[in-house]
Amino acid sequence: MRIAFIGVGHWHASEFYLPALTDLSQEIVAISDPDRNHVDRVASEFGLECPRYTDFRALLDEVSADLVFSSASHAGMTEIAAELVGRGQPFHMEKPMGMDWRELEPVAAQAARQNLFTSTALVSRYFGVPAALRRMREAGTLGVPCHYYYRLFGGGPERYREVGCEWMLDPATAGAGPLFNFGPHVIDLFIHLIDEVGEVTARWSHAVHHERIEDHATVMMVGRHTGAVGVGEVAYTMPAGYERYLSVTTDRLRVGGPEVTGPRILRRDGSEVATPGVQPPVMYAHYVRDTLRRFEAGEPAIASIGDLVPVLRVMNAAVQAATSGETVVIR
Repeated sequence: MRIAFIGVGHWHASEFYLPALTDLSQEIVAISDPDRNHVDRVASEFGLECPRYTDFRALLDEVSADLVFSSASHAGMTEIAAELVGRGQPFHMEKPMGMDWRELEPVAAQAARQNLFTSTALVSRYFGVPAALRRMREAGTLGVPCHYYYRLFGGGPERYREVGCEWMLDPATAGAGPLFNFGPHVIDLFIHLIDEVGEVTARWSHAVHHERIEDHATVMMVGRHTGAVGVGEVAYTMPAGYERYLSVTTDRLRVGGPEVTGPRILRRDGSEVATPGVQPPVMYAHYVRDTLRRFEAGEPAIASIGDLVPVLRVMNAAVQAATSGETVVIR
């Protein structure tokens, strides 16, 4: 498959996507990034002899690709998505695909009208517990949800400076800190498993690293139809590595544990549900392989641009709530 890559300066390009594409023997036909240093570094690191660009539109004008992998600063994502959709170009884009849901919504609507393949890495959907709960929701056996909790903590923000992604530390280009980086996973699973979000309360802290972005954010969501309460916590407070904890309670079941791939779902009738699924260390490699398979088979992606619109809307509401100290109602 012919793959073009826009935004190779994003740390996920070198850490996750290009290694996976290389392992799968995909043909990288062109790469781009606004920073020429990133373009040259990535070409050298992965031995790429394809054309290199600093203007993504020039790449799209001059190179034909079956599928485009794309990344950018959060502030630049919606512009690239709109260009790709306008050209009818199938693509993957890193989350959150922008900083304002009102700008992303018409782009997603156009992609839906065109039945265009779009994909985004909401990879928590692959984990065993969420995958099993989703199957139960679709089968009508999940029960009435009352509580959801998902914690996702990662290492400190200095790592983004170290990989040349300083824009991640500026609210003007990143939107926020862990809220806009890890928040999509936490918010998406609430929507995917529990309910649409009807109201949002949020608080954040800058006490650990004293950056312009927050170190820690807590978001409380209330389900529009169920009244279920969901709490998401995201942070850059780990010394290293990641910490995850997922908990879901309904009138039919209970599950909770420090990993999203191991705990068994306990039904209230005494039975248990095993939760095999993708493990965190290989989730992005699995995502790339699965995305290519789905694209070639003509199947929808695990998550699309349309799935990010309600997620981004909640993130925008959380910023408003954390700033104002007031609950935001989503109508």
